[in-house]
Amino acid sequence: MFKKIGIVQVSLLSISAIVSLRNLPVFAEAGFSIVFFLLLSSVLFFFPVSMVIAELSTTWPTDGGCYIWVKNAYGKKVALFALWASWMESVIWFPTVLIFVIKMFLFTISPFYPGIENNNFFLIFGMVCIFWIITIINFFGIRYSAFFSSLGVLIGTIFPIILIILVGFFWIFFDNQINIRFDFNSFFPSFNLNSMVFFSSILLGFSGIELISFHIRDINNSGSSFIKSLFISSFLILFIYIFGSLSIAVIVPKNEICLVSGIIQALNLFFLKINFPFIIPFLSFLLFVGSLASINTWMIGPSKGLLVAAKDGFFPKYLCYVNNNGAPIYLLILQALFGSFFSVIFFIYISNINGLIWVSICLSFQFASFLYIMIFISAIKLRNSYPNIKRAYKVPFINLISFIGISSCFLTFLASYIQPSQIFFSEKNFYFLILFFSFLFLMSFPFLFIYFFNKK
Repeated sequence: MFKKIGIVQVSLLSISAIVSLRNLPVFAEAGFSIVFFLLLSSVLFFFPVSMVIAELSTTWPTDGGCYIWVKNAYGKKVALFALWASWMESVIWFPTVLIFVIKMFLFTISPFYPGIENNNFFLIFGMVCIFWIITIINFFGIRYSAFFSSLGVLIGTIFPIILIILVGFFWIFFDNQINIRFDFNSFFPSFNLNSMVFFSSILLGFSGIELISFHIRDINNSGSSFIKSLFISSFLILFIYIFGSLSIAVIVPKNEICLVSGIIQALNLFFLKINFPFIIPFLSFLLFVGSLASINTWMIGPSKGLLVAAKDGFFPKYLCYVNNNGAPIYLLILQALFGSFFSVIFFIYISNINGLIWVSICLSFQFASFLYIMIFISAIKLRNSYPNIKRAYKVPFINLISFIGISSCFLTFLASYIQPSQIFFSEKNFYFLILFFSFLFLMSFPFLFIYFFNKK
């Protein structure tokens, strides 16, 4: 029997599941208006999702997360679609953060191998290797996995974000060129199609809180610990995103921000200014560790959900196998194969890396929005179907809160099909078509699983 994890580790797991420093360069492109976008996203999406998941997780504290909630509300066949969307959100997201991770590692060793950070072979080889190494770490179970994520968040997310925020303040204090305006007019964005598309990427930056629910049975005093850690981490996440994004926007001109390495750009400009360039490889290594922790958190959660669905008969029996540490070995291997495949796709189209990252972000959010809509409508159904069940936490005005969350997800799902002006593809309508048909194709797999389930 392995030891359960406590409130501190749950809070750090929540931060590692949601906060990806890779998002900061994307957010920084909005300038001062990122504060408006993040606050609006919190009210319309992040806080409603966190509140609903807090109720569902503590009311049904069993392995399976979203699969269990939707299954109790609408049956296991409908639940399979929600679980599949959760898994696909993770698999599509992996390459976008993996390329950030390997870039940070290559920046770390670039003093010894100049120019290696621009070598495409090392990029793809490193992405695949890192993915499989983290997969193997999860073979040792949630205790080791949670320790790795917690330690990685502390040294690779919390410390670097404090540093980048301090760098932003020092940049302003010493009268350097400030590349954004801090005034009332720049706080509010221009409301157009580009703003709607950008808003959808902000929402994706807040997704992932549901991953902690897959570990609810591994948490000590699961009800109260989960709720406390959820709300503590929610405000910390909002703080990190707001001030981290502004620091990059202050230092790096908008048209020069790289979606892959914007953080290193900002740090490099600052430390070159004060003649401390040798610290950049060390900071790159810390960012590398923090990103590994984020991937690690996303690695095990959806796999544990797929394990519950496998036990319900949707997948071959051998996928139900778990080792002595409670890790679903074959499901983790299957996930690593999918992640490696999408990483290779990145390598093929790496010449348009910003466009490819943006497509992956939008496709990942389409799966996430589908999942969250299913969670919201399940929460309403379960409240009505089980009114007398004991709830450690109860969402106030659940119909209103869920309606706000559903509306946000639906509108941004549609907005994700609008191609941003700064993202260019030579083929006409390629952006729309690749998103539309990728989503339809990947969401068709549950129909096949259900077909074979019925035949069996």
